[in-house]
Amino acid sequence: MDQRLLRILGGETAHYPYSLENKYPRVFNKIMSLWDSPEMDTYFMDLIVDSRGGREGFPEDVASEIVHLSLIHSAHHQSKQKTDVWETSVDSFVDFAANVMPEDSRIWREPSEQLRKAIISQGIDCTPAGFLKAAEIGDRVALGIFLDGGIGTEIRNEQGWTALMLAAFNGHNEVIALLLKHSADVYSSDLGGNSALHWAAFSGHVNCALALIEQHADVNAQNNFGWTPLLQATARRHLAVVMLLINHGANLNMVARDGNTALHKAAAAGYSEIIRPLLAHEADTSIKNLEGETAVKMAIKNKHDAAIRVLLTAHHD
Repeated sequence: MDQRLLRILGGETAHYPYSLENKYPRVFNKIMSLWDSPEMDTYFMDLIVDSRGGREGFPEDVASEIVHLSLIHSAHHQSKQKTDVWETSVDSFVDFAANVMPEDSRIWREPSEQLRKAIISQGIDCTPAGFLKAAEIGDRVALGIFLDGGIGTEIRNEQGWTALMLAAFNGHNEVIALLLKHSADVYSSDLGGNSALHWAAFSGHVNCALALIEQHADVNAQNNFGWTPLLQATARRHLAVVMLLINHGANLNMVARDGNTALHKAAAAGYSEIIRPLLAHEADTSIKNLEGETAVKMAIKNKHDAAIRVLLTAHHD
């Protein structure tokens, strides 16, 4: 266990990246070597978003740990360099300001002794961290005990994640159903402006995304950098989530703060299977990003021949 990282985590081991350290020691060591450098945000971005395509992704447990580390790093370094883990251009957002969470969303009411014993019997700490851990690992029984005991759904961790966000990121459909039954807020956002639907889209959990949409989650919600769930699903090449969002009214032409649309992202990465449904539902090929580039130009620049053909065909229709 890296003692420096443990100090950064405030001595809390709940989110220590054991899997990353054991399975990908070179990646772990590079993160630690770059932690205080300007290159750290770019390296996190490269790990999380495969902008060039074709790279084998990390296992889900490792990917989750990398995302947690990136959020912790962002929280610790906002005053030095404020960037977004999704973004491909780190120079555009120097005016970033994190969302401020209302205090009442963090209230932890002291549980009864009966509730405490019931939770501990499930092998979970009867604490806010334990409540969120139950959602993160998909422990529906323990979470149900918390909720039936009057613990609120909007308890948050240091990144502003609620239990609903953790369940959505990790793909725990039954936990999401339980939280929604207890009126969990689908509109809540974390410190980066990401909703539970953003996280479901990022991880490609189509059933989780559907459950949230059915409870009126905003398919066009934008995080602090203008990313919608559609942009995140596109960047991560989750076609099923892309189609779900399209079919539920996602605005295909919403632009992030760098001027990129979902079509730009798909074209830049060469994701022809995503480009096709976007075009079929009238994504605008004429939109230019802040660099003055259309989706076609980005595909040409990155030499994605199949994507170029699909986009040029649309130009001539």
